[in-house]
Amino acid sequence: MVQALSVAPATTTTLQEFVLAAHFRSPLPLGLMDLANWVNSFSDYPLHQELPALPTANMPVEGPQMPAIQFGPGPMLPRMLLRSQDGRYSLQLQNDRLAFGWARIEPVGLPADYPGFERMLTLWTEVRSRVEDWSQSRFRARPQYRLVEINYLNAAPLAVEGKPKRISEIFRFVQPGGRTVNGFNVQWAERVYPDPEGEPLRAIVTAAVGLGQAPPAIPVLSFNFSGMATVADGQESNHIINDVHAKIREIYQSAMISDAH
Repeated sequence: MVQALSVAPATTTTLQEFVLAAHFRSPLPLGLMDLANWVNSFSDYPLHQELPALPTANMPVEGPQMPAIQFGPGPMLPRMLLRSQDGRYSLQLQNDRLAFGWARIEPVGLPADYPGFERMLTLWTEVRSRVEDWSQSRFRARPQYRLVEINYLNAAPLAVEGKPKRISEIFRFVQPGGRTVNGFNVQWAERVYPDPEGEPLRAIVTAAVGLGQAPPAIPVLSFNFSGMATVADGQESNHIINDVHAKIREIYQSAMISDAH
């Protein structure tokens, strides 16, 4: 199951979904006709779905927080989700972000062909360029980015060929023992860059591990890695995505047992 984060194309039994996203500095002035035009412009993603809009994303701030009153932009149009004909690739747009992803269409635990991070980054760059061209044509402006995100969602069946697996056979930081565990939940975060103390975070990766179920009621151990980073004015976002991905790989390789299946 270690192949899930490999850079090159690989067969994975655990990766469920991989998503790259970018958040705009200024929301696009989308209207219903704009969304309809955008959907038509991406006819190579013919499966359409409307989803509730996601809240604005921001980098976490360390230390105690004071309650604040936030004024939103008012009612928003739905988030549009487009999928390729086979459902493998997805494209999402709402007024403040763009996302592109890969998802398994095989049942959990069976091998699936994942293109690898480098290929996904190339596809992301192509899709992002198409959206930028569309925005230029539609609004006479290309979107600028303030944040980028990477999300890896994984699930490993807790029984392989009828043999139950222990959590300690998958994670290095769990000591082997004879106790039966009915619940397990661990989460931690690590900086991507050595920011000076007191300075705002530039990039962070969060790892979350827990017991769960996958359809149809298959007990699994989920392990998800999410990275977020700021994009400075005039900065190219892809090298920041590469830095965040490198940190995710470092955490993955230090936490997971490499020969676990």
